[in-house]
Amino acid sequence: MTGSIGWYKNQWLDINKIFISASDRGLKFGDGIFETILIKNNQLILFDDHIKRLEKSSRILNINLKINQLNLKKIINEGIRKLSLKDDEFGSVRLNYSRGTNTGRSLKINSNSITNSVDNLWLEFYQIQPNFSPISVYISQKERRNEFSLISKCKTFSYNQAIQVLLEAKQKSFDDSILLNTSGELCCGSSFNLLIKRNTHWITPRKESGCLEGIMVEKALKLKIAKEQLIFPEFKEDDIIIAINSLSCRQINKVNDLKLRSKFNPIYFWELLYK
Repeated sequence: MTGSIGWYKNQWLDINKIFISASDRGLKFGDGIFETILIKNNQLILFDDHIKRLEKSSRILNINLKINQLNLKKIINEGIRKLSLKDDEFGSVRLNYSRGTNTGRSLKINSNSITNSVDNLWLEFYQIQPNFSPISVYISQKERRNEFSLISKCKTFSYNQAIQVLLEAKQKSFDDSILLNTSGELCCGSSFNLLIKRNTHWITPRKESGCLEGIMVEKALKLKIAKEQLIFPEFKEDDIIIAINSLSCRQINKVNDLKLRSKFNPIYFWELLYK
């Protein structure tokens, strides 16, 4: 078992040996998109859903994504074999795709200098342990999601806002932060979507709030477990609030000064969505 391994330009490498050019726009400007996919029982989980979101992000941001899905899946399956997970162990693969190389210092996009090829892709494989531990969250007072921004609709390399709200939470002695949008509407967390059970019904912030269209939330919507809704940050003690993404499902037990009373089994819920 290796614990982690990387792939770049048709080579298998130690992740720390993947060197991206200083002229790459992903490194230079955060000009790239990615997806993180769960590996369970040595199988990719919801691969098609993640690829569809990656392709959607590429269209929104005008990134010329050129990946042969069949070849990509072969590479990923080889990576899973190299990761050598036991049947009861979990892993993840992160697909990174940059717009390509940059000419000089300019931010301007020169289409002639962008390769638009598999050279813009690199993969990271990890053995992981899904996170089901409860967390406390602080409603960020410094950052807001822009519900009108194209960036808010895409999973990009830039995590500057998430880092800032995490720092803000730590300064207030909380585990993480949740964000409102510019209108004060409940949106999402630093790196997770929100599901709220209130009065026996599950609700989640609507896409128009500026939250990322999360894969797990989309599953809940398709299964008609939850409904999208305009939600303001007016929480009640008996609310069940879940912070969820592809690698974790954590119950929020405190929002600012409000302690939430209800108990919930996030593992059961997470596995239900992954079936």
